[in-house]
Amino acid sequence: MAHFKFSAFADEACNTLDGQIAACKANGLAAIELRGVDGNNISDITVDEAKAIKKKLDAAGVGVASIGSKYGKCGFDFDDFKQTVEVAKVLEAEYIRMFSFYDMPKDEVFATVKQMADYAQQHDILCCHENEKGIFGDKPEPCKALLDHCEGALGCVFDFANFMECGVDPMAAYEMLKPYITYFHIKDHDGSHVCCAGDGKGQIAEILADFDASTFRSVWLSAEPHLKTFEGLSNFDRESEEKLQGRKLYASNEESFAAACSAMHRVAQAAQPVQLGIIGFGGMGSTHARHWLGGQWKHSRITAVADIDPDRLELAQELIPGVAVFDSADALIASGSCNAVLIATPHYDHPPMAIAALQAGLHVLTEKPAGVYTKQVREMNDAAAKSDKIFAIMYNQRSKPLHQQMRDIVQSGKYGELRRFIWIINNWYRTQAYYNSGGWRATWAGEGGGVLINQCPHQLDLWQWITGMPCNIRAFCHEGKWHDIEVEDDATIYADYPNGATGVFITTTGDAAGTNRLEINLDKAKLVLEHNVLTVTEFEGSTQEHINTCPAGFGSLKSTSHTIENTGTEVGEHSMIFNGFAAAIVTGDCSHLLARGEEGINGLSISNAAHLSHWLGRDVALPVDEELFYAELQKKIAGSQAKKEVAKDVQMDLSQSYT
Repeated sequence: MAHFKFSAFADEACNTLDGQIAACKANGLAAIELRGVDGNNISDITVDEAKAIKKKLDAAGVGVASIGSKYGKCGFDFDDFKQTVEVAKVLEAEYIRMFSFYDMPKDEVFATVKQMADYAQQHDILCCHENEKGIFGDKPEPCKALLDHCEGALGCVFDFANFMECGVDPMAAYEMLKPYITYFHIKDHDGSHVCCAGDGKGQIAEILADFDASTFRSVWLSAEPHLKTFEGLSNFDRESEEKLQGRKLYASNEESFAAACSAMHRVAQAAQPVQLGIIGFGGMGSTHARHWLGGQWKHSRITAVADIDPDRLELAQELIPGVAVFDSADALIASGSCNAVLIATPHYDHPPMAIAALQAGLHVLTEKPAGVYTKQVREMNDAAAKSDKIFAIMYNQRSKPLHQQMRDIVQSGKYGELRRFIWIINNWYRTQAYYNSGGWRATWAGEGGGVLINQCPHQLDLWQWITGMPCNIRAFCHEGKWHDIEVEDDATIYADYPNGATGVFITTTGDAAGTNRLEINLDKAKLVLEHNVLTVTEFEGSTQEHINTCPAGFGSLKSTSHTIENTGTEVGEHSMIFNGFAAAIVTGDCSHLLARGEEGINGLSISNAAHLSHWLGRDVALPVDEELFYAELQKKIAGSQAKKEVAKDVQMDLSQSYT
C-alpha cells in the first residue's frame, strides 16, 4: 500500500503565509508544498527568514512536504541553490522540487541537474524533477534518461496535467516512470485546460490505485490547483499565468484552492476506497495504525479514531494528521467519516460494537476474541447475516504459512483421518505485575476469563481450523493457581472427535520455560510444529491397518521424515488479514477473507465449553449450551473483584476501557 499524505501549493489560495496556513487548515491539510511567500519564491528567501516561517508553521501544526523551487525553470545560481538547501533543512522538508531548463544542451542539463542533486543528497535532501512543457524533461523518455543519469540522487515528481499538455498519455508516462516516482502533483487536464482532479483525462484515480497496489511506502499527493491566476505566479511561471488569465470558474482563489483540495481527496478515496475508523486506540489500535503508516495496508485510509481517553486521541492526531477523532464508538459510527471499522476494544465490547456498525451500514473487522460468550457472538453473527457488509476477525495466526500447510495436509485427507491432536502452549509466562496493571484485567467482569480468553484465542481458533471441531470437552481450568487473580491461569482440555480421535490442549501463564509444540497424528503421517519448523513423518501405510495385520508384536511402521521451514512474507500477519478484508470490500468477494467474522464463534465455543466443564465438573458436549454458560458466567461476574463501575452487567458498555 502507498500511504498517501496530503499537501498543496497554498500560495494559490493566498499570498501571505498566514493565509496559506488558514487555507491548509480549512481543507484538512497538515502540510504545505512551500513555493511563494508574500510574493517571493521560496528559492529567494534567506535562512533567517526560513526560521521565522518555520516558527509560524510549527505553531500552527503545519509541516513542509517539499520546497517548490524555481530552479531549472527561471534561472540558476549555484550559491543561491546552496542557500535553498539550507532553507529546506531549516523547514525540515524532505524534497526540493526543480526542473530541467529551457533551451539548454542535453550535456549541460545533465551536468547542472546532477550537480544540484548530488549537493542536496550530501545534505540529506532529495532534489525531485517535475515534468513541464518546454523544458528538457517534458516527456517521459528524457525524464527517465535524466533520472538514470543521476543514479538515485534525483527524485521524480509526476505531474499528470503537464504530461497531457505535451500530448503524452499519463498512463504511458506512468508505466515508464513508475519505479522512479517520489511524489505526485495532483492536477488534471480536460484536453483544453487544467481542471480539478477527476474531471479531466489524466486517469489520476486509476494511476494512484495501481501505485497503491504496487508499493509499500509513504508518498505525498500535492494539490497544484492552477484553476485561477494568483499573486506571485508571474515570478516563476509566466506561461501558466497567460493561460489562466480570463478563467472565471471560481469567484476567489480560496474557492479554487478548496475545489482542488476536495478533488485531490476524492481521487485518493477512489484509489483507496476503504475509509477506516479505528475504535479503541490503545495497544492494538495504535499498533494497527502504525502498520498502515508503514504502508502495509492496501486500498485504505484511516479517516477516524474513537477512544474515551483524550491522550489516545491526541496520539492518533499526531500519528495521522487530519484524522477525525471521537470520544465514543457510537459517535464514530454515526459520523459518516468512514465506511469500515476496526474494533480494538476490550472483549465484551466486540459484539455490541460490531452489531451497531453493521446495522449502520459499515464493514467490520474485529479483534479477537469474537466476544466472551457464544450467545452474544451468535447475535453478532445474525446481524452480519442480515447485512450485506464484509465481516472479518483478526485471526492473524491463520496467515502463517506453516499453519496453512498443516491445515491443508489435514483437510486434504491425504494421510487419512485424524487420530490425535496435542498442543502444549505454555509460553505465555506472566508476572503478577502484569495482572496488576489494570482493574479490569484477569477478572470475570472485565475480560471474561484468563489464559483461554486472553492469550489463547488464536490457538483455539487454529485448533478447530486445522482439525475441525471436537464434539465433547472435559477440562480443568485452575483459577488463580499461580497468580493472585480470579480467572484461570492454568488449563488442560481433553477433547473427543466424532470419529473417535482425541485432543489435548495444555496452556498456562505460570511456566517460566514454556513450550509451543503442536503435534497431530493422522492415520498415515505425523505432523510436528515447533520452533517455526514443521516436521512431516510419512508412514509406509496405514497405522490402523498395521496394528490389525502386523504379525510381529513389536513391529513398527517404516517412515520417512522431511522438514518445512517458515518462509515468512514481506507483509506482516495482521496486514495480511487487513488486506484480505480490504480486498473483499473492494471486490465484493469474500473469498479474499482468511478469517470470516462468523468463524470467531468456533474457537470461543471450545473456550466456553472448557470453562463450563470445569465449573460443572463434567463433560460438556459441543455445540455448547449457550444459555447454561451465560447463567454460570453471570454467577462468576457477580462475585468478580473488578472495579465496581466495570462489574455491572455482562452486557455493559466497556468503551471506557479502550486502552
